Amino acid sequence: MRASVVKPALNGQKESTDELPLALPSPLSMKEMRAALSDQTAWLWEGYLAPGNVTLLTSLSKSGKTTLLSVLLSKLAGGELAGLPVRPSTALVLSEETSALWCGRADRLTFSNRVRWLCRPFRSKPQPEEWQALLDRVLEERRQKGLDLFVIDTLASFSPSRNENNAGSMLAALLPLQALTAAGLCVLILHHPTKGNPMPGQAARGSGALAGCVDIILEMRPFAPGDADDRRRLLQGYSRHDETPRTLAIEWTADGADYRVLGELVSNNFTDNWELLMSVLADKLYKMTRQEIRANWPPDFPTPSDTTLWSWLERGVTDGMLEREGNGLKGMPFRYWLKGSEKYMMPDLPPLPSLGELSGLL
Repeated sequence: MRASVVKPALNGQKESTDELPLALPSPLSMKEMRAALSDQTAWLWEGYLAPGNVTLLTSLSKSGKTTLLSVLLSKLAGGELAGLPVRPSTALVLSEETSALWCGRADRLTFSNRVRWLCRPFRSKPQPEEWQALLDRVLEERRQKGLDLFVIDTLASFSPSRNENNAGSMLAALLPLQALTAAGLCVLILHHPTKGNPMPGQAARGSGALAGCVDIILEMRPFAPGDADDRRRLLQGYSRHDETPRTLAIEWTADGADYRVLGELVSNNFTDNWELLMSVLADKLYKMTRQEIRANWPPDFPTPSDTTLWSWLERGVTDGMLEREGNGLKGMPFRYWLKGSEKYMMPDLPPLPSLGELSGLL
């Protein structure tokens, strides 16, 4: 593909038009695309934040977006948030809040040196060239220091778009983020909701182009609207990935340092599906990974997401009904089986000899 470039007239001569090639990426085969995907690292926050993806978190003002972000940042040394694993990662936070507010949060939360902030770097909404310069800086951080997560808190404060309802203006602000995700960065955008009672998955304020540009939509809603003292929240996920929980009920702990999954909802969910899970495990005479369990899920019942199944399996292990081995890493995934069923399983056999070894015996 070529582009027409007009050269200015010199010394009264007519303008000339030259054809220059566009710098388009090379087409990839399915094999090449799969090879590229295999280089991706694991989820940063299971189900919600992934390398090469943009996550959009929307909730009412002062309802807990930045609080949830703060707790997440405190977990980036590695751990768990709302019952889901968080892997050790580095982050850069573009914040509309002051340094003093973040230092105040550090009185109850521990932020490691893995996290850095850019607090109010612009005197007003940035111009397009300022926005691009900032994203170029973030990309350089990724290349030189291996940055994992870039947070925009909030989009309204930093987007160069002067009209959130204009699709073209919104796209001009968001498309430059593709350079970050192409480099393997995870991007988290915090945003305000539209007015009224929007349809699920459409709570974000402004043009629908915003939802189309992200990979994971996370909407946080109050459990008891109107009760300012209620520390419970409902997370609803809409995603390109099966691992994203569709609904997760959480509660901000009294010390302000964590979120816990509401036990009664998890318990009911586990209880309602335990017999089905047990039948899948009992049907096979070997220890099964999560992927194998999902692949063997009865076709007459909805298959749980990978993250939902993970919560059920871990609950089974905690309650002493399941056994688990492995470390959860590539090459040694977690494998599960019903407690006491080992005696009915086929023994682990040594690997078969190679053809070369067999030919030496003939």
